[in-house]
Amino acid sequence: MTRMLLVALWAWTFANGASAPAASPSARTYTIDDAWGRDTVEFRTTAPLEDIVGVTNQVTGDLTADPKNLLGPDTAAHVRVKLSSLKTGIAARDGHVAKALGADEKPFAVFTLEKIRSASARTLEPNVGVDVVADGTFELKGIRKPLSVSARITSIPQGGPFSQMRPRNFVKLVAQFDVPLADFGVERSGPVLPMQVGEAAHITVTVLASDASPDEAEAYRQGAVKYLGKSRE
Repeated sequence: MTRMLLVALWAWTFANGASAPAASPSARTYTIDDAWGRDTVEFRTTAPLEDIVGVTNQVTGDLTADPKNLLGPDTAAHVRVKLSSLKTGIAARDGHVAKALGADEKPFAVFTLEKIRSASARTLEPNVGVDVVADGTFELKGIRKPLSVSARITSIPQGGPFSQMRPRNFVKLVAQFDVPLADFGVERSGPVLPMQVGEAAHITVTVLASDASPDEAEAYRQGAVKYLGKSRE
């Protein structure tokens, strides 16, 4: 699944491409492409009749940060989600959701983190979460608009009990933001849809990003395939 996306990834210009080289010697780039499918993106809309919740594990991207200066210009993130992979619990509804989100013409939604406006700490210390408010860009159906994001970033260094679970160092990113559907051309017209689909989708992104080398990442992936009995699609 994600091997193809990994190549195109977190140049989170939500277009394609790889991240720009880090300017600071202490900055690191981490890849989002978990072999076990633990990365998730969830959306929720709330309407008078029902709440609709959709989730997918088909998430790829990258995160660049200087642990010594989280507020510096090196901090950036790019995340891509395959829209047709979103599952809402009702198979027939999944197709309607994918169509409404324009998955046929623009298969991916993309979020690009551009600047951290504020942070609870300037540095990333091991195993300590840092809460941030950031500016980013969200792209859906070919429409790109700025969005504000609340997120928590946690750095987990290599070694310890996780040394066999994920190669090298990794970062956990949990981000939340709201997407006004009308701003991105998602239709809610007629007497029925406004009762079923809310005006905005609340998005929660939860990912692990690793700075493993390509060879280490591939070995890790093959270990997951062996354990799971199949590759992740």
